[in-house]
Amino acid sequence: MTGKILIAADDYITRNSVSLFLSKEGYDVVTVDNGMDAARRLSVESFDLVLADVEMPGMDGLSLSRHINRVAPDTAIIIMSGSAGINREDVVAIGTSDFIEKPIILNKLLAKIELAFATNAPHKETGFGVEGQHFIG
Repeated sequence: MTGKILIAADDYITRNSVSLFLSKEGYDVVTVDNGMDAARRLSVESFDLVLADVEMPGMDGLSLSRHINRVAPDTAIIIMSGSAGINREDVVAIGTSDFIEKPIILNKLLAKIELAFATNAPHKETGFGVEGQHFIG
């Protein structure tokens, strides 16, 4: 699979682990550690998908999603969150492609990314189990 992904996450381990995994899957991956840097990067470079943490300093993932919908409406967005106060319906309602909870199951994330690339539209949860999966976050 190919595609250009921007990962915006302030947690070093999550950002770099997901980046390494997606790079090994054949994606072109760029990382930033906050929403403001993601917005700046999007102003000079195109991405097929943005994977953004909901909680980041400066500009959170939801604000970043709204910004992306204005400046790059064809860019798919997946929000990552470990917060119990955030749910998929709320995130999709603001125009994201999908939502994934932390800890991140890498194969589930990959399925969501592939589906976002295939449809660039909101979709239902996949039925992946947790046995034999790798978790990040």
